[in-house]
Amino acid sequence: MRLGKILCTALILLLSVPAFGSIEHFGALSVEVPSGWTAEQQGSVTVIRKLSDNSSVAVAVNSKGSASLSDIAEHLYTQMNGNSLEEDSDGDYTFRYKSTSGAEGIVILTDSGEGRYILISVSGIENEGIHDEFDRIIDSLDWNE
Repeated sequence: MRLGKILCTALILLLSVPAFGSIEHFGALSVEVPSGWTAEQQGSVTVIRKLSDNSSVAVAVNSKGSASLSDIAEHLYTQMNGNSLEEDSDGDYTFRYKSTSGAEGIVILTDSGEGRYILISVSGIENEGIHDEFDRIIDSLDWNE
């Protein structure tokens, strides 16, 4: 009887974890895409989207040119009508925003070295139960250059 309870518990735990699909590659960027999500390249931006609830993760690697990461963060913060621009101890920047569709989001900017920065925009953060999927997508991002 104990083995039956263990197997039943294991099955419940497996079913409660979002299923992830295969790793998809977009140039030098790879990402593990959850089941029920799509991923595509839109110009220089990779977009991972869950259509059923208007959630997405967008990733871009861009040149900083002569600007500092702080300058870029300030510009995007203003352009996107951001809220609460913050710099963490690693020099990364984050702020919250609302998309034109009304979805709440977070922007993360980090210096990737070699004169480039990585922008990650997560939209749909107000959706219940999706934060683990966002975390797993972001944790799976790999820049293979």
